[in-house]
Amino acid sequence: MSAETTVERERESAFDHTFRRQYEPMVRVAYLLVGSRAEAEEVVQDSFARVELRWSDIERANADAYLRRCVVNRSKDLLRRRQVERRLRPLLPREGTVELHADELGDALAALPARRRAAVVLRYYVGLGEREIAETLGVRPGTVKSLLHRALAQLRQAIER
Repeated sequence: MSAETTVERERESAFDHTFRRQYEPMVRVAYLLVGSRAEAEEVVQDSFARVELRWSDIERANADAYLRRCVVNRSKDLLRRRQVERRLRPLLPREGTVELHADELGDALAALPARRRAAVVLRYYVGLGEREIAETLGVRPGTVKSLLHRALAQLRQAIER
């Protein structure tokens, strides 16, 4: 077995390990950001595909952070696309639709702007610190504090109504 083959197998093994360890947690993060399990799985699969393409360039210590950032960015892309679709297509009522009652917190979370929602999910669900959230969202730590403060105020207001 050549040294090149051994390196390639180790690379694949490390990626497979990361995939098995991070798939479900990343799906949960994406779900909290986009609100749909199917779309969350699509976001995570797309993110893993992007990570796999750059796997040899990513430092192993930063692989989880890079993956997390990919998931958040892909989720933002999906939310932007939804917004454009809503703006461009008229909302027509459909006959026979049943109105479902979702939980208040989920509705309030879904009403937050994308960056605020991402900050809340990363802080209170994933348990990241301000510095890690700032790196993931590509903002300064002070901005994270502001995003969290405003998001919590908005959530509080929505739930107390």
